[in-house]
Amino acid sequence: MKNFKMPTSVKIAFRNVFRNRRRTLLTLSSIVLGSAAMIDFDGYRNFADWGLREMYIRSQLGHIQIYKKGYRASKGMKPFEYLIANSDDIKKTVSETLGDRLKVVTSRLELNGLITKGGQSYNFMAQGIEVDAEKKMSALDDGTSSALNVRRGQGLIGGDSGAVLLGFELCEALGVNDGDLLSLMGASVNGALNATDLLWKGCFSTISKEYDKVATIMPLADAKRFAATEDVLKIVVMLNNTDMTDRARKDLEAAFAAKGYDLEMVSWLELADYYKQVMVFLGGMFMVIATIIVFVVVFSIVNTLTMSVFERVQEIGTIRAMGAEGTQILRLFIIEGIMLGLIGGLIGMCFGGVVAFAINHAKILLPPPPGSSEGFLLQLRLYPSSFLLGFSIAVLSSFVASIYPAMKAAKLRVVDALRHV
Repeated sequence: MKNFKMPTSVKIAFRNVFRNRRRTLLTLSSIVLGSAAMIDFDGYRNFADWGLREMYIRSQLGHIQIYKKGYRASKGMKPFEYLIANSDDIKKTVSETLGDRLKVVTSRLELNGLITKGGQSYNFMAQGIEVDAEKKMSALDDGTSSALNVRRGQGLIGGDSGAVLLGFELCEALGVNDGDLLSLMGASVNGALNATDLLWKGCFSTISKEYDKVATIMPLADAKRFAATEDVLKIVVMLNNTDMTDRARKDLEAAFAAKGYDLEMVSWLELADYYKQVMVFLGGMFMVIATIIVFVVVFSIVNTLTMSVFERVQEIGTIRAMGAEGTQILRLFIIEGIMLGLIGGLIGMCFGGVVAFAINHAKILLPPPPGSSEGFLLQLRLYPSSFLLGFSIAVLSSFVASIYPAMKAAKLRVVDALRHV
């Protein structure tokens, strides 16, 4: 049958797809829903990846942290033995090396000890920070909000002295109020016991509830006085884009080696254990959902095309009697399956985009995840790869599902097919 070529096959396949419209619509609905579900779940995974990553980077980690060599190996057990004395020179080198890739570079000094109010004492872990630099670091992309969420009182401002912010859980445990003076006790760099009174200014929360139970933030000048030192523990580098991290780290390593600095550095990803655990969990969940969706789509299409084969046995026999080969029959049914996938995938892309738009504007507040202190708005971040993923799964599943019915149709004997009632 020489005129039975691909364009003719496509025309016949298109007509056959819509021969039984009810069954086709049911099959398309499963493909559309499956494709849209894959697109939107990928959007949620993208949002979780971006949101969790950026909150950790902006509220705690920065993109790169710089320490005196040996600090990481010491597991932070003796931090005062690894203080950085020439922090201003190092920050200047960072600025010159990174240029316009740099958003801000800032110094920190970490302390720990006991914090007391009214007879109640709790452990604290304090960060002495450069307030203005840290505010710039924690600012979100919209420029109007911060990754450091002050839930009560006020945040620190440049020029503050003798003031302190506490993690929200620590605030609740101490029962602090406006005007309260808090006593902090701990060791200085020379091992002597030191104490200071600081004015409570506000409570903040981060993504980690456990951290909020001990977290304390004070101006760097107060932290240096408390520890009796002019040195700092770490230098934090914040870039304009997270994707620049690896290249920036290599450039800084080369610049530090050239200047003979005895330093080591670590990227945010090496410090963000909770982030990595969450993304592994979401990746596993994504694979389970994808597998279920593929099975649903495959069985729907297998059922549709198998029923089509049974209904068209005599038609297949007639086509074969006119000279069509088994491979042409095979091709015809595979084209029908792929056509279902193409139509379902295209509609699924549109439907998934509409659902994502609706969710993003519905302001749905999710409860706090395990280990966190506050909930968050559900948002879906759809990238071109999200739509491509949903469309590809629809088409590939349809292709795989069409193979068995197509082979069944191609193997029908002409005589038996023509006798079929």
